[in-house]
Amino acid sequence: MCNKKIGYGIVASIMALILAAGCALTAAPTPAPEMVYVEVERQVEAEQMVSEAPGAGGADYAGIERLIVRDATLSLVVPDTQAALDEIGALVEELDGYVVQSNVTRYQEGLQASVTFRVPAESLDTALARIREMASEVRSENVSGDDMTEEYVDLQSSLRHLQATEARLLEFLDEAEDTEAALAVYEQLRQVQAEIEQVKGRVQYLEQSAALATVNLDLIPDALAQPIQVGGWHPEGTLRNAIQSLVRVLQFLVDAAIVIVILIVPTLAAIALPFVGLFFLVRAIVRRRRARKAIQTA
Repeated sequence: MCNKKIGYGIVASIMALILAAGCALTAAPTPAPEMVYVEVERQVEAEQMVSEAPGAGGADYAGIERLIVRDATLSLVVPDTQAALDEIGALVEELDGYVVQSNVTRYQEGLQASVTFRVPAESLDTALARIREMASEVRSENVSGDDMTEEYVDLQSSLRHLQATEARLLEFLDEAEDTEAALAVYEQLRQVQAEIEQVKGRVQYLEQSAALATVNLDLIPDALAQPIQVGGWHPEGTLRNAIQSLVRVLQFLVDAAIVIVILIVPTLAAIALPFVGLFFLVRAIVRRRRARKAIQTA
């Protein structure tokens, strides 16, 4: 009988502890949404630091392939501008590229054009070699590359961080016990998802910019490129000298006008002012004397 009472007492004690623990859990306050977001940020940052630490199995950026945005600008003299435009169009199509813009100006001597097109970056050297073959003269050529690797790596890291934060916020959203907390967590989640879309857009832009190289061409026909010459006479030289002389004359006239307005006119005005005042003073005195004499004579 005594043993049964002891057994009942133990069972009652266990049940009391379970009920007390349940009451304590029920009474525990739900953390504020802002605190939830801060805690999520801390957890995600800690996990990211561990995953990206050397030797932790994270991404190794030392050996990453460089992300280079390549551009080329050329000025070419061509025998026939229209024929060159047709060849460039066929070349771009052959290399799976596309023409961004094309402008053509018509002169009496022929057509002058400017073309901008994009081709796969690995085909840029091939495109430039083919374009040089079309030209009778390459007047200028500039090929440049902009290294976007650092920004790309930073964006990838930010994207992983935001996606991890999004996953944790979704967990908190599922565990929210009331509508107010759920709405607050959802607002934080919406902001994080908007940032994810922005980062993804920038990443996609960098990838597309690096995948396609841009080529800018100026096409000048031979007739416009050749200097004018008649029996050893170069009228373009005479025209250039005449324009230079005209510019010098205009420059002299403008400089003279500035000196006259800013320096000479104020100086002459300052010198002449006392004499003008004296003149009017003398004239006033003379008029008074004449007026007195006229009164006395009358």
